[in-house]
Amino acid sequence: MSQEIWKSNERELVIACQKSNQAAFRFLYQTNSSWMFAICLRYMSNKDEAQDVLQDSFVLIYRNINSFNFDGSFKGWMRKITVNCALSTFRKKTPHLISLADSAPSNEPIDIEFLQNLQLEELKKLINLLPKGRRQVFNAYVIDGFTHKEIAEMLDISEGTSKSQLFDAKKELRRAIENDYMIAKK
Repeated sequence: MSQEIWKSNERELVIACQKSNQAAFRFLYQTNSSWMFAICLRYMSNKDEAQDVLQDSFVLIYRNINSFNFDGSFKGWMRKITVNCALSTFRKKTPHLISLADSAPSNEPIDIEFLQNLQLEELKKLINLLPKGRRQVFNAYVIDGFTHKEIAEMLDISEGTSKSQLFDAKKELRRAIENDYMIAKK
């Protein structure tokens, strides 16, 4: 009976979790782990690392659920915890990111004209081929919608470095896509 209520009323689910209802938390995991795992996969190198980040994210959600005060989206709150956990794990594994010049061009619009016929899976594969730092910034900015200021704080880099890494990531993706299409056209 409770699960039916939780399916239709997220607020009741959160309140049950805040009251340490283990069944509610298990339901929370079952209904949210797949989309959260997809986020983890975007940031980590392999499925094992992504699974570890997912687990750590749920531990943080469990420990901090009482701090959620219903001011914003609960899913957004969980998403932010998941992204921060992935970035924190990345930071621990990579003591210092390669710092790119702060003055590199950064306000170039994302030109997606050439992506119109590109399959989503192909694009994901190309994104995963980016160097870790660039992939992290690209995912955080383009896919998850964080600002350069937020990314800089999460990764402990300057805003300029975030912008440079995004610029370079877009340039690498563009080059890879153009090369793939040149080969495909031959």
